[in-house]
Amino acid sequence: MSGTATASAKVLVRIPWTFRMFFGILSDCFPIWGYRRRPYMVFGWIFATICLLLMVIFPTGDPYYGDPDLAYVAAANLTDDQLALINEDAPDAGTKFILLMIFANLGMTMAIAASDGVVIELAQREPAETRGSALTMMQVFKQVMSIFSSAMVGFGLNGEDFGGSFSGSMGVSAISAVCAAAALIATVSSWFFVAETKEPARSFREYVGLLFDLVQHRVVYQLIAFRFFYFVFSLMSVTAVSPIESLWAKVEPVNDAISSILAAIISAGSLYVIKRYGLTWNWRTIVVITQLSVVFVDCFPTFFTIWDVYRSQWMWLGPPLLEEVPSTISKIVSQYATIEIVEGGNEAAVFGLITTCQTIASPFSTVIYKNIDAHFDIGKAYLQVDDTYVRNQVTYCYLIAYAFQICSVAWVFLLPRQKAETLELKRTGGKSKWAGIITIVIFTFCFVWSIMTNLMTIFPSTSCLKIAGGTGC
Repeated sequence: MSGTATASAKVLVRIPWTFRMFFGILSDCFPIWGYRRRPYMVFGWIFATICLLLMVIFPTGDPYYGDPDLAYVAAANLTDDQLALINEDAPDAGTKFILLMIFANLGMTMAIAASDGVVIELAQREPAETRGSALTMMQVFKQVMSIFSSAMVGFGLNGEDFGGSFSGSMGVSAISAVCAAAALIATVSSWFFVAETKEPARSFREYVGLLFDLVQHRVVYQLIAFRFFYFVFSLMSVTAVSPIESLWAKVEPVNDAISSILAAIISAGSLYVIKRYGLTWNWRTIVVITQLSVVFVDCFPTFFTIWDVYRSQWMWLGPPLLEEVPSTISKIVSQYATIEIVEGGNEAAVFGLITTCQTIASPFSTVIYKNIDAHFDIGKAYLQVDDTYVRNQVTYCYLIAYAFQICSVAWVFLLPRQKAETLELKRTGGKSKWAGIITIVIFTFCFVWSIMTNLMTIFPSTSCLKIAGGTGC
């Protein structure tokens, strides 16, 4: 797949998380058998299990390159015999797996959205000085468990068909089977290990009215604005990341997995430091320092690789691991603020609303940099040529991305400094009906636009459109 299509596929798989708020509303308003959380968690995991089992059944098809070494040869230099080894239908064969992963994530989103209500209820029972500890430890555990999934994908898919060095691999079907088993375990655990009392259904119309009233409060729309605009800017990247990784840095899947494992360890470590020492730190200061530090560190291996000063898998994978720190910290501090503004009865929806802002920001950011990069010659065919002109083109794209990332810190003025300031803003910040309406309109537009343009990228008939990051049909 092209760099643009790969970037879109990564975004599309995460698109279901934008429905987190809507599943939260269902969980808050419509209990099943009297329970608001457990049935939705169970149904969500069952749906994810079914999608993963379908991925086990469907054939994956032949790889794009019949000979893996052809990936490093410019298209203009390929002989007729070599061209015969290229499977042009391979990218299209992957579409059904992308769609199944999207639906699997949709089921998981339903389960997680329902569990948000449980998490917030627990967090609000904590003393003010340690509030957020339970949420942080849950995130730490999530990062620790992601180590195993990264290891499985990295070592299990490090065969030659996937650009690796092993003689064989588990294959997509085996990976999907393991994930299906894990989802099935989550299904059983959700019913037997979560305790809740039965509650009556709520009026949907009244609930939505209360939710709209909440969005009108300054503390809420200000926090929504911070999460959206900060992440739109900080998540700016370059569509050529994946091709550069494979063609110039020659990163193998196993080393990419090791990098993901180290990233999870760094994330878990930074979360634990925040939980142990930083629950009272100034949130704005943390975000600014970590974000600027990461841009500074990341630019060196990036430009060394682009200009062939030194090209190495670990030069490409190593320093950028620090990018996990600002991303992790920004997520957790805004979740701390969310705990302070949530009121009884709407836990899942409000937590989902705030977290959805970042989820929408990611695909919208991708739409922006896809359209920017469409004006530069950084496609896979150009990267295979690897001359001064192409390196200049890639450099321009990265300079634009870094400029956006640096400017992301300008949005921290929207983030309260700490819990006390959040509560004070909630008490004295007032409300604005027009601000609430504008917030809803903007995010509805971004949501629809992001889904539409990213979907266009993975289908051959629309991937060439400029609106989808193509060069024009």
